[in-house]
Amino acid sequence: MSKKSGAKKLLAVGVIGGIIAILVAVWKASKPIEDPWENEAPKPEVHLPVKEREVTVEEVRDILTEDQ
Repeated sequence: MSKKSGAKKLLAVGVIGGIIAILVAVWKASKPIEDPWENEAPKPEVHLPVKEREVTVEEVRDILTEDQ
């Protein structure tokens, strides 16, 4: 009878383990998934071209001397 009793215990442990595995799988499947594309990336700033103008050497020297 001890072999039958051991088999019943093993079967009970297997059934309980299976139920726990199913419950864990259902719990993980029910958790919300974080969507990496949920937040849109910031839109880049648009840089419009500046009107071209000629810069003289004196203006460049003045700017450089102001920085020092």
